[in-house]
Amino acid sequence: MLPVRRGLARAEKLARNPKELLSLLSTAERRLDRVGAGPLTPIKKDVQTLLRLMRAYGEGRYRHVSGKNIALAGLGLLYLVSPLDVLPDFLPGGFFDDAAVIGFIVKKIRTELVAFETWERAQGSQDGWR
Repeated sequence: MLPVRRGLARAEKLARNPKELLSLLSTAERRLDRVGAGPLTPIKKDVQTLLRLMRAYGEGRYRHVSGKNIALAGLGLLYLVSPLDVLPDFLPGGFFDDAAVIGFIVKKIRTELVAFETWERAQGSQDGWR
């Protein structure tokens, strides 16, 4: 449990530093762009929405999300871009652990993602994947 707490503390710190958050998002976007068919495919749209939410949060355009959920989302993104996975991504099936972690987080913050998508539509700014 200690590594999760450390990860959440790092994610909370990340959420308070827009420059570092936006850098992490760029890395996560590049990683997701490289993912072809595999375990992340079924949740790729949700991950893209999560990335847009985090970008809007980091840019100060969207703040209607709890700090707890921003930290949870940040933790998932840190795991996604981390080279130190349970299953390294270069191994066959290496994205299964990433998909499990991100899938769990997406499920936990589904309400926030739906609210964000509603906000995007209202803003006329749903430009999809950056």
